[in-house]
Amino acid sequence: MGNVYLEGTWSEIYPNVTQDEAGMKELFRQFSFPGGISSHVAPTTPGSIHEGGELGYSLSHAFGAAFDNPDLIVACIIGDGEAETASLATSWQSNKFLDPITDGAVLPILHLDGAQFALRPLMEEPGIE
Repeated sequence: MGNVYLEGTWSEIYPNVTQDEAGMKELFRQFSFPGGISSHVAPTTPGSIHEGGELGYSLSHAFGAAFDNPDLIVACIIGDGEAETASLATSWQSNKFLDPITDGAVLPILHLDGAQFALRPLMEEPGIE
């Protein structure tokens, strides 16, 4: 939420959170408080499309955003744990339906940080680093 507050969109949508010390105090007071704003991107965050939290759906949401917005280039960051899911494997096929002339574009970015998924190292195969 910090980025949309700093660039002014948050204050446009929520005028009581002004672009000064008092507004920043109001934003901090609401943050993750019961009944306040969530601790992560949510539908109430201006400009957000998908909040995450469930593995495997980021790329399908990215393609949906591109289909709905022909002038949009969607950057989608995919974690290596999410890359192991069947739903994400299916989403890789969506590029076959995307027409760069009439639809937006999707730029998938695979974040290989070597984290674990299902309590095992991701890069188990010999020769993969």
